[in-house]
Amino acid sequence: MLHKLSRVSGLHLHATDGEIGHVSDFLLDEAGWAIRYMVVDTSNWIGGKRVLVSPSVVAAVDWAARTVHVSLTRDQIKRSPTLDTADVDPAETVPTIWIM
Repeated sequence: MLHKLSRVSGLHLHATDGEIGHVSDFLLDEAGWAIRYMVVDTSNWIGGKRVLVSPSVVAAVDWAARTVHVSLTRDQIKRSPTLDTADVDPAETVPTIWIM
């Protein structure tokens, strides 16, 4: 099933042992337009860290409760790579600026 990314952005992220943050953005594979990572904002839990979580760990999405359930623990998410430490080309993480 297809959904707009804007509909998923902002949903709360629930690990196997409790809530850990919310989905704030996505990194897409430029070649195939597949979601490579969800960017998870954990600022309410571990001090403002934005970490990358693979969409392959999504166990379920509860649209009514606005939550994404993943098959990772909170500790695993805390230890996930950040935008700074992940093997992601820096050009992919900088917003595009249009000069008109």
